[in-house]
Amino acid sequence: MSPLREWLKWLESFEWQRWAKGVYGAAGIGRLPAFRRLLLTAADRLGLDPSIFLVRSPGRLNLMGRHIDHRGGFVHPIALPREVLLAVQPRDDDLVAIYHTQPTAFPSHFFRFGEVAPPKPMGVDEWERWTRQKAMERKGAGWAIYAEAAAATLVNWHATLGIPSVNELRGINAVVDGDIPPEAGLSSSSALFVAFLLALLHRNTAIPPRPSHLSLAELCGYGEWFVGTRGGAGDHAAILLAQRGKVLRVGFFPMTVETLPFPDDLCLLVMDSGERAHKASGVRREFNLRIAAYEVGMMLWHERFPDLRDRLQHLRDAAPKRLGSSALTYRLLRALPEQISFGELSRALPHRAADLSRLAASCDALSPSEMERTFIEPRGVCWFGIAECERSERFAEALQKGDAAHLGELMTLSHDGDRVARWRESVSEPFRFPTDEAQLIRVEAEGVPMWRQAGSYRCSTPALDFLVDAALQAGALGAQLSGAGLGGCVMALAHRNDAERIAHQVTDAYAKVLGRKVTWFIAEPCDGAEALSAPPE
Repeated sequence: MSPLREWLKWLESFEWQRWAKGVYGAAGIGRLPAFRRLLLTAADRLGLDPSIFLVRSPGRLNLMGRHIDHRGGFVHPIALPREVLLAVQPRDDDLVAIYHTQPTAFPSHFFRFGEVAPPKPMGVDEWERWTRQKAMERKGAGWAIYAEAAAATLVNWHATLGIPSVNELRGINAVVDGDIPPEAGLSSSSALFVAFLLALLHRNTAIPPRPSHLSLAELCGYGEWFVGTRGGAGDHAAILLAQRGKVLRVGFFPMTVETLPFPDDLCLLVMDSGERAHKASGVRREFNLRIAAYEVGMMLWHERFPDLRDRLQHLRDAAPKRLGSSALTYRLLRALPEQISFGELSRALPHRAADLSRLAASCDALSPSEMERTFIEPRGVCWFGIAECERSERFAEALQKGDAAHLGELMTLSHDGDRVARWRESVSEPFRFPTDEAQLIRVEAEGVPMWRQAGSYRCSTPALDFLVDAALQAGALGAQLSGAGLGGCVMALAHRNDAERIAHQVTDAYAKVLGRKVTWFIAEPCDGAEALSAPPE
């Protein structure tokens, strides 16, 4: 570790510039204000003499593979030049003290390992039950719950992480800064969790500066359950394992990671709509209705195609490439209703009543009458998921070939599966991909490739659709929403020389037509999370 004053000197050096370019590429010079803000705040809080280390944990952008990671599909994330930064001073006791560069918005917080730790080491199932209760108890912690989650994870899996005894755990003083737009589909929460976990690990064991093991990413997926979410480990894998100039290709069941080249002449324009999908009941219900549609689709397939039960373990297995037959994929889709209520499903599948009640409850349908009024759309959602799995396969091939036009085409087709409106200048009209029997017959008869069929997931908004269409009209190669949707950011694939012009054109149109402001930045694939013990030379 190095004294804080040495870190401040580093920021003014050629070594800083060289390091930043190596980590962030062309965006490196723009990272200086965030590091300076962090270290100056840390100097005010801790003084210039204490020895510290730094942690950086970037946001992520998934370029292809929307809504299919939990269905076994491949995702293709990169790390962004927006991140969580920590300046960390080791402590000799078990207190964890966290401070933020914006203390009014993010109050300081203090806790000890014993206050948040599980009573004993737990397996995944027991941890899931315990964290569900713990999230309710600790929700008053606000942003600091991610630090508590990291500490609890470290305690529970201390042996796996190379720490002999929890009695030897020591705390930290951590000053935090971050510039990932929150709730915008860029994984700001997961980046915060990873930052705290790396800081506590670096304090308590000799981890490598750039962790490269999938096992750590998987533990992060479990660890973040502490805050009340139930996501997988895909975002954490992207944050931990990303490489500059590369796109990760992350697979699931089992988790696998490989790297693919990102074309040197391209970049991503990330535009924040200003809309936020707050995970309150209404938005959570919309997300869960789609998940329930996936689950019901698999349930119905297993009932109606018992001979395929062993082959259909995940939604990805219904894709033509895996089945070896487009005709069989269309049979599967034809077997699904366009729309059906939980009440109708319960009568059709009385032996699956418990599973259906659980799914209905996740969609706020808690009574028989609510189940009758709550509808899901299995055919459209599963159609989207199957097509997206096929698009994800082609995306990897296009990256290998450097086929920019096809990369953009696939991104735009993916967004059409989420689209709810189509804009032509200042006029919009509703959009819905048709999922009726006539459409199934037509696309099969015409031999339309599955990857060209949007499907119907519908998690966009009119504002997000406007940004996508405005970017395409301005010359972007492709565009789509980021993250789960219903607010947040849009990404556009563009040639480097066109990106700023496109951004200004979209910004002007968004203000003129919708009366709203867009904030944007230009991204290329950056290095993943790391702990820095001393200023790199």
